[in-house]
Amino acid sequence: MSKDLEMNEVKKPKKASKVRILVDLLFFILMILVLVPQSTGIPIHEWASFIIIIPFFIHVIINWNWITVNSRKFFKKEVNKTRFDYVLNWLLYILMITVTVSGIVISEAALPVFGIHFIPDAFWSTIHNISATLFMVVLGIHITLHWKWILGAFRKLKLKADLHNLTGVGAIIKTYSRDLIFLITITTLLSFAVWLLNFTDWADSFRVESNTENSGQPNSRASWMMYVLPLVKVTVLIGIPALISGGIIRLKKKLVKK
Repeated sequence: MSKDLEMNEVKKPKKASKVRILVDLLFFILMILVLVPQSTGIPIHEWASFIIIIPFFIHVIINWNWITVNSRKFFKKEVNKTRFDYVLNWLLYILMITVTVSGIVISEAALPVFGIHFIPDAFWSTIHNISATLFMVVLGIHITLHWKWILGAFRKLKLKADLHNLTGVGAIIKTYSRDLIFLITITTLLSFAVWLLNFTDWADSFRVESNTENSGQPNSRASWMMYVLPLVKVTVLIGIPALISGGIIRLKKKLVKK
């Protein structure tokens, strides 16, 4: 974690810090449910995908001071580590938007409840799978960069005793109401930009290729493997990048000491 982020954490009220821990915990639990649709089933996967937007926005707003400070300092040479973390966070944000937009377009359970039906689209299905995979990889690196804070925060967390701190979410939203409106506006515009991919020649050519290659019928037999393998996939895609980036950080520290 960067020094700027640590300083912001110190300045924040204790209650806000507890809110961040609880929100991040909820976000992580929902994220695991979202990333294993084969294990949870499509309805749970889709509804969790909508619900997760709430803790995601709250997480961003709680860290808004860090975002604004480092946006101003981005081009300064002395903040290389912070710059990398800053770019990584933006990449996570863009991937989150791409996963969500593509997931909405291929919705099979949630949106039909409201009478909204989309035609199955091979292009958006592929975009959804690729962006979700990349999201897991980047998330693993993100977790590694903040690992010390995560460990420290959860060691201090007393789940039952601290749950009442979630009442502070309202105060945080009120404090950052303008920033939240700005965040929602930017997210809406970027979501629209992602959706415009639907009308590109690239998307059309992809659909043609997918239709010609997709001749075989998938094996629909259920087994315990179809429930376990998605969890293994998530563990590998998050864990391997986390271990690699963690090893690079430790090696860099050793070289600096020498």
